[in-house]
Amino acid sequence: MPTRRIFVSFEYDRDNDLKNNFFKQAEEESTHRVVNSSLNRAYETAEWKAKARAAIRGSDVVIVLVGQDTQNAPGVLTETDIAQQLGKPIIQVRPHGRTYTGVPHLDDPIPWRWTTINRALDDS
Repeated sequence: MPTRRIFVSFEYDRDNDLKNNFFKQAEEESTHRVVNSSLNRAYETAEWKAKARAAIRGSDVVIVLVGQDTQNAPGVLTETDIAQQLGKPIIQVRPHGRTYTGVPHLDDPIPWRWTTINRALDDS
């Protein structure tokens, strides 16, 4: 089972439950040993950007958990810009039954099905 260090980007004030569910499900359903490299609390702006850059640099892949307003969330936009600057693969994942669009300058979101997520992790 390969290990994947994953930084999850999400709208902190609205979608923390998505992040928690993602990692809980990953323990049971992922074909990878998933290591959470995400920031687990809020920081002041300057400190947050430095910590996010370091965490993303140490990750294998960035996953954007797409919620209702992810495409407008300043933190998500900053984290995805950092990931692109660092050349990290970015996968957007959309929860079941939702039609949210995700971050516009990235690939379209994939459905939150572990067969699909595992395949995307294999390809990243």
